[in-house]
Amino acid sequence: MQNFYNVTSSEDGLISKFTTRFNVEYILTLSSYPMGEFRVFSLSLETDSERPMFDYWIKHTIVKVVSDFLRNDSNVILYICDNTDNRENKRFNAFQYWYDKAIEFHNYVGKYDYIIKSENDYFIYSSILYNKENPLSDLIIEDFKKQMQIY
Repeated sequence: MQNFYNVTSSEDGLISKFTTRFNVEYILTLSSYPMGEFRVFSLSLETDSERPMFDYWIKHTIVKVVSDFLRNDSNVILYICDNTDNRENKRFNAFQYWYDKAIEFHNYVGKYDYIIKSENDYFIYSSILYNKENPLSDLIIEDFKKQMQIY
């Protein structure tokens, strides 16, 4: 994972921006909110292009930003895949790819998936990424499962 874009981050590290070699700007935002006894960060990725070009450097850059954020062992990232366009499974697979790439270089990154079928017969794909060295990892996973059972 040697090829990634230069990233500029906000002072608090919660907003990261990069521009691709095809002049497409990406903004990765981490928003904090409570989950049970813990604070977690949700992840959103936006682009200024309607049809971004396929570019492995984008994935590598996202993996680097997320892995760097998880170096702090108290940080936890939660994501629930948007299902408004019926592409939630593709998003979930993309997140799995990012995780697989992250652990090749950052063995401290852990992941726990939670997939449920709603009362309306659609699937909710969610995961947390966390630092495995956090002594509260088991409690974080339990809180995550409790929160997801509410759906």
